Amino acid sequence: MNRRLLGWIAVVSALLATLGLLVLDRPLAEWLHASGFEQAPLFARGLGALDVVAGINVWLWLAGWTVFAIGCLGLALHRRDRWPRVFIVAWLVQVATLATMILGKGHFGRLRPQQVFDTDDWSHLWFAGGGSFPSGHAAFYFGLLLPLAAACPKRWLRAVLLAIPVYVALARLDLATHFLSDVAASALIAALYALLVATLARRWLPAPGVAKLIAKTS
Repeated sequence: MNRRLLGWIAVVSALLATLGLLVLDRPLAEWLHASGFEQAPLFARGLGALDVVAGINVWLWLAGWTVFAIGCLGLALHRRDRWPRVFIVAWLVQVATLATMILGKGHFGRLRPQQVFDTDDWSHLWFAGGGSFPSGHAAFYFGLLLPLAAACPKRWLRAVLLAIPVYVALARLDLATHFLSDVAASALIAALYALLVATLARRWLPAPGVAKLIAKTS
């Protein structure tokens, strides 16, 4: 897996989360709320369609377990192939990211932007029984697609895999369901878990060129 890519994503996510918490969360949410861009069809309908495809509204763990099952089947049928291992690693990262997200929501209880706009009370944002921090959608998509992107040797496909969770993060901001730090925190969690798994599974999940060499010599 491309640990340099994961490292950069972790750094950028940490920076955005910090800036959001310290400076940008409220003004960005208020600007979107007053701009007329909030609830844009590009994000509302697009994210809805994406969620249907991913099955997130049916069962939060559906896509991850499907990827895991395909990976296990592929590993059983093609033991030397690299892609089944990539799928299993992606499942592991998503499970860890989602579990951490669920714990975070329960602990921090942060209200969503729309809930704050309804009351106009910015003094009781945290530990108020909300479920905004960190973002569940961002955790779902970054947790699954980030490790797949980091393991992908094709740049165009890597860009597509990264563009999807970035789009989801932007959509959640536009829909007033999350602050900047919410989505950035989930991206950071996913990147850190992916880095950890990439380090621990380095020998089990070799780089594409190394994997081809192993397959030829086996």
